[in-house]
Parts: sequence; structure tokens; C-alpha cells
Amino acid sequence: MKTTFISFRMLLVVATLTFGLAACNKENVSETEEESFASQDLSIAAVEDDNITLMADQVDATGSFSNMRLAPTDGNTDGSILGSCAVITHDTLATIKKITIDFGTGCTGPNGVTRKGKIIIAYTGRYRAEGTIIHITTEDYFVNDNKVEIDKTIKNLGKNNKGNFVFHIESSRVVKYPNGKKSASTAVKTREWLEGASTPLDFSDDVYRVETEGAHVSRNDVHYTFRSLTALIRNVSCKEFVSGELKIVRKTGNNRYAIINFGTGECDDTATVTLDNGRSFTIDLKH
Repeated sequence: MKTTFISFRMLLVVATLTFGLAACNKENVSETEEESFASQDLSIAAVEDDNITLMADQVDATGSFSNMRLAPTDGNTDGSILGSCAVITHDTLATIKKITIDFGTGCTGPNGVTRKGKIIIAYTGRYRAEGTIIHITTEDYFVNDNKVEIDKTIKNLGKNNKGNFVFHIESSRVVKYPNGKKSASTAVKTREWLEGASTPLDFSDDVYRVETEGAHVSRNDVHYTFRSLTALIRNVSCKEFVSGELKIVRKTGNNRYAIINFGTGECDDTATVTLDNGRSFTIDLKH
């Protein structure tokens, strides 16, 4: 399920919101660090949420996830993100079918990321069948040293009047860090499959449109909300969103906010941020 969620570092902008760009342009380092942590926290949860859903889709369609792709600019000609050491088990006898992806005690992919533990996918029917409900959970699942707990439900709503599949997604994520702290986030999304549905064995041509909103709590218990102002577009061949706007709000005091614009379609790993006082700057989305 080519899914989406809030991309890397998009809360980094909040670092400048905490004191409303205080007089004399002095930076409070500790508060800036807090907002940076929030960005990292949400990024880890969002991207792994996205990866897990993509794994589930590919395993359902092909029996493997060899098509998990890195952007061509990453210099990896094979293109696969995941290592070949994961064990995939299909349980098709029960009424609710189940797929288990087991990374064991450590499975390192070509991009250097090590995963361990299990991803469990329960489904009532085929991904492309209207009404199918897919429930994805994790069990002792780690990405490098961070434990990622994801619980998400995906429902196929069928095709819209344009003939495109539409999915409703609800997810919750908790990331636990080696130092004992944790962050948490929730999201509700509507995803429209714009391109690539006719080539189920080739995920590189998939494009989807996402509308989303949700909440995030950083490892230091700072609260945020987010929502898409214009739909976010992502090509599976690009690791980030390529267009669309997202509004983020810190839920304290005067609720300062920022708008993140992901561009006009280029896969360029950058976004433009505009604060509520009109100031704009560019952030790097690479991870």
C-alpha cells in the first residue's frame, strides 16, 4: 500500500516559533534543540510507518519486497531498501489471513539500516478489493536502535468517480529511544492512488495523493498538530513528497504556526517554509 505520512524534518521549522522570533534575534539553544528533537521524532515514526505499509503491499502482491526502491540519485543500482534476510510467512487458512515479516535478530539492508523483530499483517481480502480491511502491527520491531511500535488500519473504499482507488488509513506510532524516552503520534489519512495501479508488480511508477491530519507528542512531552492544506503528492521513486502544503501548529501559548510547501513536482529533497510572520526559508528533507 503505497502510503504516506508526514515527511522527514518537517517540524524543524517549529524551532523558530517557540518565542515568536524573539527580540534582538537571539536564539534559545535549549528550545531550538527541543524542536529539533520533535522533528526527528515525527520523522522516524512517519517514514517507518510509510515503509511498513509499502512492505505490506508488496508482500501481498508479489510474495517479497524486492521492489522497495531508493531514489535513483542514491547511487544504488539494485534499488532495494531491505535486505534479503527477512523471512516471510503466509497464513492463508484462517478467515482473517495473515502475513508475518520476520527480520530476526538483525537484518541489514543495502542502505545500512538494520531492522529486527516482526511486522504482522492481517487482511480480510486482496488489497485492490473494495471493502478489504488490513491491520498492521509490530512485535519487538527495531529500526537500528529505536523500537518502533505501529498499529494501523487500512480500508479500501473502492474507486472514486475518476476510477482511482481510495483508502482510509488510521495509525498510531510510538518510538522508544535507547535513552529510555519515547515519542508518540497519530494520523488519519485519505490516500488516492493516482498512477501505477495497473502495474501491480512494478511499484516504481506509483503516484498517490494524500490528505492527512494528526497529532504528535515529542520525547520531551511537547504537543503539536498538523494537517494538509493542499493535498500532498508523492512518487514512490522519490523518498519525499514532491508537492502540496502542510500546516503545523505548536499547541502552547499563542499557537504559532508554519506552512511547509513541498514544491511543484520535482524530486529535490527540499521544501519551503513560511512562518506566520511572513518569513520564509528552505529546509533539507534528506535523511
